Amino acid sequence: MSNDLTQTALKRSDAYRLLAACFYEPEREMFIEENLCANLAGLMEALALPASAASCRWMGEGLQKNSQEELLQEYSALFLGPFVIPAQPFGSVYLEKDKVLMGDSTMEVKKIYGQNGVQHDVPGPPDHIAIELEFMSLLESRIAQALSETKQEELAGLFATRAYFFNKFLASWAPQLGKAIIGHAALPFYFGLGECLNDFIDSEKQRLAATEPLPAP
Repeated sequence: MSNDLTQTALKRSDAYRLLAACFYEPEREMFIEENLCANLAGLMEALALPASAASCRWMGEGLQKNSQEELLQEYSALFLGPFVIPAQPFGSVYLEKDKVLMGDSTMEVKKIYGQNGVQHDVPGPPDHIAIELEFMSLLESRIAQALSETKQEELAGLFATRAYFFNKFLASWAPQLGKAIIGHAALPFYFGLGECLNDFIDSEKQRLAATEPLPAP
């Protein structure tokens, strides 16, 4: 049973990690060479999320149809502006009353990273969607390790951190981002990404809302 839980946590960690990769500046050839969309679809299938898997396959078809230049143009139009940014990828824009960057919520996110041994040393606010997804990937990876070693006290702490971070931050704004992407995307890669994000976050919200007991020692 513990081994099953460990493997599921590892799959979930990989799903968060690959989903995060899709929110960085696109590198079409690398995405294709590494089978990013197919691998993400496989993980979603393994996690019993067929709708997410279908969205990932749609993303893969889009990579084949559209050029690197087209993907970059769409990425910029959605996430960078310069004048209007329809799909802001930063949490504080959704969580702060004045919709500003680097607000109090951003500082708390950065604090949580630090408390968990993660230093944010890259340009830009630490509440970017890709970085928050990567942090969830890290937590799931650590949960898998603690499960494999049956470290009950460590698991309890990781479960608490995961629930707090996911519910207060990521799940509080990611669905709005997903909706914005779906509403403004012109290319199948990004339309599918918005759908996948929303379905995955919704499934995780339901899962974490249920009581998740620690495995028996």
